[in-house]
Amino acid sequence: MITTDEPLTADDSKAEDVEEFAEEPEESGSSRARTTIIWLQAIAFLLGLALLAYVINRVGVQPIFDALGRIGFGIFILIGINGTRHVLRTFAMSAAVTPEHRRFNFLQAFSVRLGGEAISFLTFTGPLLGEATKVALLRKRVPVAYGVQALVLDNILYNLSVIVFILSGACVMLVSYDLPTVVRYVLLTIAGIASLGILAAAFANNRRVTLVTWFIDRLARAGLRPKFLASRRAQIHKVESHIYDFYHHRPGAFFSMLAFDFLAHASSVAEVYVTLRMLGFGPRLQAAYVIESLTKVINFVFGFVPATIGVYESGTEIILQSLGYAAATGLALALVRKAGILFWTGIGLVILTWHTVPNAVGRIVQRSARLRKLMDSLVLSNIAHRPARTAVSVLGIGIGIMLIIFTTGLAHGVLRERGRRES
Repeated sequence: MITTDEPLTADDSKAEDVEEFAEEPEESGSSRARTTIIWLQAIAFLLGLALLAYVINRVGVQPIFDALGRIGFGIFILIGINGTRHVLRTFAMSAAVTPEHRRFNFLQAFSVRLGGEAISFLTFTGPLLGEATKVALLRKRVPVAYGVQALVLDNILYNLSVIVFILSGACVMLVSYDLPTVVRYVLLTIAGIASLGILAAAFANNRRVTLVTWFIDRLARAGLRPKFLASRRAQIHKVESHIYDFYHHRPGAFFSMLAFDFLAHASSVAEVYVTLRMLGFGPRLQAAYVIESLTKVINFVFGFVPATIGVYESGTEIILQSLGYAAATGLALALVRKAGILFWTGIGLVILTWHTVPNAVGRIVQRSARLRKLMDSLVLSNIAHRPARTAVSVLGIGIGIMLIIFTTGLAHGVLRERGRRES
């Protein structure tokens, strides 16, 4: 049982507590464990890549090109819808920061999210390094301790909304479709696990129980003391306490964050619906809802695979086949959505370059007298005085060229397919 009479706008003693929360405990052998995890994720990435190649080979390249050809320039509409999800998640993240520590505007928060998500999507460390990147990008505008708390809270509430969304999607599929027995049992299992998670969260909130801390203590009483949990018990307890404080002292922000998270899910459903329409189908809204909810199960289960390569595409194919669509349609849907993710990941990388390259270049130049002399030349003076703008311009040109190549190739495929049909 946890009680608190202290408001969130705490004094210096509370801030010191928060600073402790931001620090990671040192553990012997942690470096070896991280190395093992990285190797396992590298293997998972290669296996996922092999799985993607197998799925494409089994479905056939031509049916996929046929499906992608129907999208055409509509890909830019889908990229915009995909970006809406980032906008809504940015609003949720901003609401998690207390007003007195919120010294940033929307564009700055949006750039922080895109930069962190790019790292989460591309690297083997995934969300761990991605969230740390967000903290680093925010540190000049939000105290590190409060930034960590806000991001942890944002992720917990988002994952809670994901559980509710998955549960509702499983229920919609059970009610709306005549499913094989095996699929029905799988959906009932998913719905049951999600329901238990929601009930546990409701019970913990009603009784003011720190659920995870209580579970760790129960394991300890039973003689089970997992080192990775026992060493972080105090930090986990502080996280849970902060959530209760946030809920009781800032209920408006709490429910606003949940609303933004559910709207983000709705934008993903809209993306699936519009994509299927562009592919030439007239899907029911229930189908798009079910597809997106089950896709989140794939992302959750296989989140350790960098870029969810292979598993996302094959999983989407299986989901659409179970709903009566062709395998090529499922694979095309996954590839089109992955293209939108890659676009915003590219923007995130540009943002990271904007934040990191100028300082790095400046330090290198200052350490070398010869480089300083070269930078004084007329040709390189602009790079020396505006390194951030120059780097971003070069990257922007590169991304623009990539988009032109992609669009030209897509248009060529569409025209080739049209000519083949007319002949």
